[in-house]
Amino acid sequence: MEPEDKDAPRPPRRAVTATRARDMGLLIVAVVAGAAVAPFGSPVAGVLGGTALVAALRLAMPTGDRHRQEHRPAAPPDTPGPASGEGVPLDRLPLALLLIDGEATVTFCSDDARALLARDPVGQHISVLFRAPAVLAAVNRSLTGGGDETIEFLARRPRQRHLRAAVRALDGPARVALTLHDVSQSYRLDAMRMDFVANASHELRTPLAAISGMVETLQGPAREDEANRDRFLGIIAREAARMARLVDDLLSLSRIELQANIAPTTPEDLRPLVAEAVSAMTPLAAENGNTLRVDLGEGPLTVPGERDELIQVFNNLISNAIRYGGADRPIDIVRADAPEGRVAIAIRDRGEGIDPSLVPRLTERFFRVNKRDSISRGGTGLGLAIVKHILTRHGGELRIESVPGEGSRFTVHLPRQPGR
Repeated sequence: MEPEDKDAPRPPRRAVTATRARDMGLLIVAVVAGAAVAPFGSPVAGVLGGTALVAALRLAMPTGDRHRQEHRPAAPPDTPGPASGEGVPLDRLPLALLLIDGEATVTFCSDDARALLARDPVGQHISVLFRAPAVLAAVNRSLTGGGDETIEFLARRPRQRHLRAAVRALDGPARVALTLHDVSQSYRLDAMRMDFVANASHELRTPLAAISGMVETLQGPAREDEANRDRFLGIIAREAARMARLVDDLLSLSRIELQANIAPTTPEDLRPLVAEAVSAMTPLAAENGNTLRVDLGEGPLTVPGERDELIQVFNNLISNAIRYGGADRPIDIVRADAPEGRVAIAIRDRGEGIDPSLVPRLTERFFRVNKRDSISRGGTGLGLAIVKHILTRHGGELRIESVPGEGSRFTVHLPRQPGR
């Protein structure tokens, strides 16, 4: 145990307590004395007089707060203030930062930058680190008195990514600060957006071209041709219905995406929802020769959800099973095994199945295993994308299993309603 330093200032708490006890003692004595010496019949005046005497003495003596302030130890003269910012380790900043000296050599690399670059570049020339001419030129301009710059470039190591570099000139041993930010996700989203617009335009252009050609034919050579007129009108009706389905699916997808961050909370029993979807799909199944067999077992199937969206999930999955599961084959809608706190319902067809390499792409917008076959069956290429977005909003997922020649199984997993 270290010896106590006699010259070190002691805590002021004891001194402040003693001062307050002294004040209380003086007050009691003065009040009693004032009441005793007061004129007969005026003890109250004596009490007030004693209180005034204590107040005067209290002002003449140092207060407890003043005494405590006098005994407060002074801060060492070299101690930095709390907002000085000195001693903050740059490694702890959530920033991919490089510091570069006058020879264009990296002198400091933050942890985030080291993770982003998958290497430690300290001591290396900037040209060894980046193969992008725009970055090298910006650093050179900054070293020769140029202004601040922000550029984007394609980095190919350790893997291909789009990075944004901000180059700032400094005074001191570090002449340039270079920060990096991975913007690959933004580029991917832009590419997805452009692909979506291109695909949607193509999907709409095809039926529009067919309708336009049929109308021109009816207005011209086939004006008086009753047999061809009926055939062309049938094509127009079919293509118009296809465009209507595509527009409806696009609007549904847009509406679901707008509410993607709002999780439903209303308890919904999946049994009547599945029954309603089966009832709606029964005419299509009968037309194709399919039998819809439902077995949801026993026990609760209540989930937090939005009724119309959940019905759309089962409508889309059952419709897909009818269209691509083969004619005159049964389709099973059954309760599946699920982890604790989840419920699962599977839709199983016995069609041709899907190549396992294509299964991960089935929920992409406008992706079709066989485009011509899908269009001929009235598909829009958006059904499974809508299912995926609805389930994501509900905190669920869609699991797809398929064996070529044996059929496919689409399983809906959803969180169980708490307490059900």
